[in-house]
This record gives sequence, structure tokens and C-alpha cells, in this order.
Amino acid sequence: MNALPRFSVVICNYNYARFVGEAIRSALEQDYPADRIEVIVVDDGSTDDSRAVYAQFADDPRFTAVLQDNRGQTATYEAGVRRAVGDYVCLLDSDDRFLPDKLRRVAEHIAGLGEAPDRLFLCHDLWLDCTDADNTTSRLPQSWFDLVSVTELPDCLTLEQPVTHFPFSIPCGLVFSRTLVLDCLQALPTWEFNRGADGILCPAALIRTGRAHYLREALGIYRIHGANEFASIVDGKYVPRFDPHNRAPKTQRFLEHWLDLQDKTPVERMQALQYLRGREHLVRRLSATHRLGAPMVAVAVLGDADDPATQASISDSLQSHEPVTVAAAGADGDTELMRLARAWAGHSAEYMVFLRAGDRLDRSFVERHLFLRQHGALVAASCSDIRLISAQGSLVHADVFRNSGAWKQAIQQVPPLATSLRDWVAPPMAGCMLRRNVLLDRLFAHAPLAAPALQAAGFWLVMQFAHHTGGVLRFRETLSSSRLRDGAAASYGYLSAASSADGSLIQPPVAEAAAWFAGFYQQEQAVLRQWLPEAWHRRFAEWLQAHRVPPAAGTQPGS
Repeated sequence: MNALPRFSVVICNYNYARFVGEAIRSALEQDYPADRIEVIVVDDGSTDDSRAVYAQFADDPRFTAVLQDNRGQTATYEAGVRRAVGDYVCLLDSDDRFLPDKLRRVAEHIAGLGEAPDRLFLCHDLWLDCTDADNTTSRLPQSWFDLVSVTELPDCLTLEQPVTHFPFSIPCGLVFSRTLVLDCLQALPTWEFNRGADGILCPAALIRTGRAHYLREALGIYRIHGANEFASIVDGKYVPRFDPHNRAPKTQRFLEHWLDLQDKTPVERMQALQYLRGREHLVRRLSATHRLGAPMVAVAVLGDADDPATQASISDSLQSHEPVTVAAAGADGDTELMRLARAWAGHSAEYMVFLRAGDRLDRSFVERHLFLRQHGALVAASCSDIRLISAQGSLVHADVFRNSGAWKQAIQQVPPLATSLRDWVAPPMAGCMLRRNVLLDRLFAHAPLAAPALQAAGFWLVMQFAHHTGGVLRFRETLSSSRLRDGAAASYGYLSAASSADGSLIQPPVAEAAAWFAGFYQQEQAVLRQWLPEAWHRRFAEWLQAHRVPPAAGTQPGS
């Protein structure tokens, strides 16, 4: 851009007649060419003398007043930005003001950045002035960047850097490309974020662009006058008047949806998800007073690390829960059971999720599974509903088991030995999470000696073992996407049956599995008796007989 950029200053006002005139003058009296400035005041249904103030500037062709019914700060800024024609938009609350050299210094700084004209997101520093009841003003020694610790950050904030609570400026210190801020504001549900627009607008812009530039000069005044909604001065110090925890859930929900709308590469999407995960954990921490730790969870993607489908599964399956590792488990020529065993041995996490390459977890998958486990039944495995996506990546069905009629209850516990090996109570692999225990450790230790049919039916065997030793918890909440394999029919029959890691249906090796269970029991009796109650052992003998397998030694009641 060869000519000096044109700036649109959008001022939000609601019943601040005593301040809004200063705000307007501070925008019009800039040390910057007058023909490159427009000032738009949007009045959000004021009932004081604000309109009389606007009349004082009616003769200035650069000034426009827009009147609307009361809709809140975010909607007010959106209305102003829609009217704007400048290359860049500067926001300004009506009780704050700009310093005279703001636009000039911002234009000079932008010229040196080399940023795309439609992707600029810039924050500059501010002075904090305290105005008391006698209209006497004093300035705090710390600037805004000092208070929010921007002084400790690099000149360009990116999604890869550690997440802090609010590493941005407030409205009078924000500068955006007009197209960028308009896109963000138009996407916002203004009825949910009617106040504190900067709290949602800034992270939305950061996710969109991937970076926020800092201009480390105080070019505006944040006025604290006793009636501010979000700030006060106590004993000469700045004290916030809001709790970010209160709005955090809906902010997080919007930002997740916002990210889904962005056209990003897998790497960029992964960085944005990591940012969201870190941001969520600033306001969602376990109680330190009880010294509770967060369980470690591992997600093993059964695919080659260089395969694009595996990379997509990893980048799209990052979790809000922390700590979670998501990594490729390899796609060597091993049998399915041995691939699972290798992945199991490669992690010491308390919980394990196996994922086919091409499938993906919603970012709340682990968090929701853990919540229902920690507040519901104690089980070895938990299963959630899945959405079905085509091999090309389009949505086929949003909630498979909710609508199948097979899962009749919203939350259902299936106890050990309640069904036979001929029954399959689990969804595809992408909907299941296993809790590590010594019995599953022993199962995988036996894996190399399993019969070929069991080697091929690896996940089926693992889930049957987890089910019949520790039980299963099923819940109709869709938390993952399962990719329909090429050639597979989108049917309840297909999705409700056991399948291999490549998606093809398997004929469950019931006889081989029952015999294997009997042999496992005989070899691991000491471990089983240490960790399973006597009632289980009695039922197990009957369960084996139902499969027409002679009871293994020690399975008779009272033995």
C-alpha cells in the first residue's frame, strides 16, 4: 500500500455524555492527514444527553453518528464496523481517548511489519488514568502492558507461545484490518457476548490470523472513573472487576466453532487446538486443596506416522484434557493384536484410546469420558457414540447409536459376564477408552501366543476381555468421528458389528476366544484371584460352560 492507510475509528457509547465528546475529539484531532480519517459513533440507545454532544460535531464531514436500540457493546461495534470504509479499524470506548500521535505511529509501525493488509491484528500500550469524584485525574505508574505482562512477551504473539489470561489490549488499544474485524464480529453471537467485546474478539482474531503484533508505545488513555464495569482502582492499584471463569465455557465453545470455520493446514489447526487447550486450562483446574492430579491419557493412532490420514488424525484429535499424548503407533506388518500390544507397551498412561488412521476424536472426548467415569460406574472400558464420515470426509450421520435403537439408555452400564462372546456391546474403535490395569497388562503379555484368529481380531478380543473382567459404560454422547472405509455400506448392521483396524467386518472367533479365556484363567489364576471378587469367579465358570468350553481348573465354586 503506497498511500497512507485510511483509518476508521469506531466509538461505542452508552450514556457517557460526560466523556464521549473527549473521545470524539481525540479521534478527530490526530496528527494524521484529515482525509485519511473517519470517525463513527454508534449510540447504543443512550438515554442521557449524548445526542446533544454528537450535534457539536455534525459539521465535520469525517464524523458520523449511528443511533440504534440498546443491544450491547459487541453489537454496537459490529454496527460501526459495517459502516466503516477504512483500511484499518481502531476501536474506542466512549470513556477512553487516543493520544494525538496514535494513528501516525500506528501507520508507521504497520509499514514496517510487512503484514498482509487483510490480516493485521495489532495491540498498542495504554496509560491508565484515574478520575475521582472531584474530576481530578492521576496516572498509574504501570502501563496496560505492564499489568497484563505483555512486556514479557515477544513483539509478535503466536499460537505456539505459552497461553496467558489476556495478552491483548482493551478496545482503545486495538487495531484491525477492517475485513478481519468484520469477519470476527459477524461470526459472534452478540446476544451471548453483549459486553466485554475485547475478551472474545481478540482470541478470535488471534485464531484467525495466528499472530498478534505489539506496538510497545502508550498511544491511548484507559480512563478509570468509578463507574467502569470491568475495572477499579483500590489503594492506588488497578483491580479488575470481573471473573474470567464465569464466561469461559461459552467463550471456549465459540472459539472451537470459530476454528472449525477457518481454512487452515493440519499443522496450523493443531497449533490452534493446542492454544485452545491451554486457554481452557487457565480457567479449568483441579482443586489444589485436595491435591488431585489429572490422569494421563494416551491416544495411539494405528497408522504410519508419514501417512497423511495418520497426521490428520493426530492433529484433529488434540484434547482439552491435559495431559494427553496423541501419537502414531505404526503400521508395520504385525497382526492387529500385536500392534495394539506394542502401542500399549509404549505408554504408561492410566487410560488408553486406540484410533484408526483417518478417524478423529472431538477435543472433549477424553474430558467427557473421564467425567462420566469419575462420577458414574467404575468400569474397565467406556464407550461413546460416533458420527460417521465418508471416505471423502463428508458427514454421513451425526449420531449413529443414538438413532439406531441399540443403545436404549442415555447412560448404561454393562456388567462383566452379562453377555456372551457372541454379543458385541461396543462401538467402533474411535468411541472407546480403556483404563489400564494389571489384567489388561497380562492380556497384552500373552498376545504373542494367541491363535491366528485372535491375532486378526485384536481389538475385538481386547474389548471383550475388558468388558468381561471390568465392565463397560456406554453413553449416547457423540464425541468422535469414524471414517467409513472405501466400499463399506453406511448401515447400523455394519457399525454395530465387530470390525478390524482396516474397517472390514470380522467373524468373531468365539470358540477360539473362549478357549483362550480358559487358558488365560488357568495361567493367571493368582492375578485374577487377587483382583477379582469371588462372585466373579463363580459366574465365570458358568459363563465358560455356556460357551461349551470345559471349566478351567480352579473355576468351580468354592475352589
